[in-house]
Amino acid sequence: MRVEVSAEAAEFVRGQGGQLWVWAARPRMCCQGVPAYMHAATAAPAGLSGFTAVRSADLDLWFRAPAGRLPAVLGIGLRGRRRPRVDAYWEGCLFVL
Repeated sequence: MRVEVSAEAAEFVRGQGGQLWVWAARPRMCCQGVPAYMHAATAAPAGLSGFTAVRSADLDLWFRAPAGRLPAVLGIGLRGRRRPRVDAYWEGCLFVL
């Protein structure tokens, strides 16, 4: 898995402590067939385990692979100006392919 982190996202995460947690999860209330969406946070999510360290030159990254699957490219970007937040992309998408 190759990790691509934008410069803005790396700077933001470093300012929040330097650790990033990335995982995929389905919405709690959904219909069948809804894809799992990617989530990212600068603090460990409550109630989730199974994260493994991923090599990234820019930051300490912890990834929880859905059913052991890994993307070819895990993208990390920053969204929002007033309240910036980190987004994760599974091969360019906000949901798991």
